[in-house]
Amino acid sequence: MLTLGISTASNYFILALGEGDRLLFNSGDYESDKDIGAMMMLALEKTQHSAQDIRRIMVDIGPGGTSRVRTGVAFANGLAFSLDIGVCPVSFFELTGQLLWERHRLPVVSTINSLKGNAYIGFFDQGVLHPTRFGFIDQILPDMLASLDAFAVAGPHSEAIQAMFPDKKIVGDNDLAGIAQVIIEHSAEFAHRELKFPQVALPITEKHFLETI
Repeated sequence: MLTLGISTASNYFILALGEGDRLLFNSGDYESDKDIGAMMMLALEKTQHSAQDIRRIMVDIGPGGTSRVRTGVAFANGLAFSLDIGVCPVSFFELTGQLLWERHRLPVVSTINSLKGNAYIGFFDQGVLHPTRFGFIDQILPDMLASLDAFAVAGPHSEAIQAMFPDKKIVGDNDLAGIAQVIIEHSAEFAHRELKFPQVALPITEKHFLETI
C-alpha cells in the first residue's frame, strides 16, 4: 500500500512517501520547497508512482503555525476527496514523541509556540500521548514533570525547560528530520482513524483550547 504522509506543524512541511513500512521518499533529503503540491509531484517522480497509486494519506493536524497547519490539512483533505480515499489525522506531538522515544528511550516533552506567550505542550511516554496542555510553560511543567528524573525535550522552549530543571537529566533534541520515517513506519497504527468525505481531518488551533479554559 502506498502511503503519503504530511507533517505540517514543524518549521517547514515534511512530506513522506512509503510502501508498507518502507520509506521511499523523504522531503528532507531534497532542497526545501514550501509548495506542498510541488513536493508531492517530486515524490511521485522520484519513486516512479502516480497520485492514483496513493491508497492512504496521513496528515499531521498540529498544533502548530495556524496557516501552515491549515494549508497541509486542506491539501490532504482535498487530495483524499479527489482520489476517493480516506485521510488519517495524527498529532504532531505523537510523531515527535515517537521519534524521540525511539532515539532516547525517555519520556518526551514537546512544545510549540502560540499567541501571547502561551505554548502547546505535549507529553509522550512509552507509546502513549497524554492530553495536550495549553498555557504558560512555567505554570504547567513543574507539576507535569515533578515525578521525572530524566526526559527528552523538543521545540522552541528546549533551553528554557532545561534551565527550569537544572537537577534533572534532560536531553534536548530538535532534529525532527526522522518524522518522515515515523509517519511511514507507524502508519498502520493510525489506520483505524481514517476519515472519508464528508468527514474530514480538522486542524488543532488555539480556538480548540481557549474554548475549554
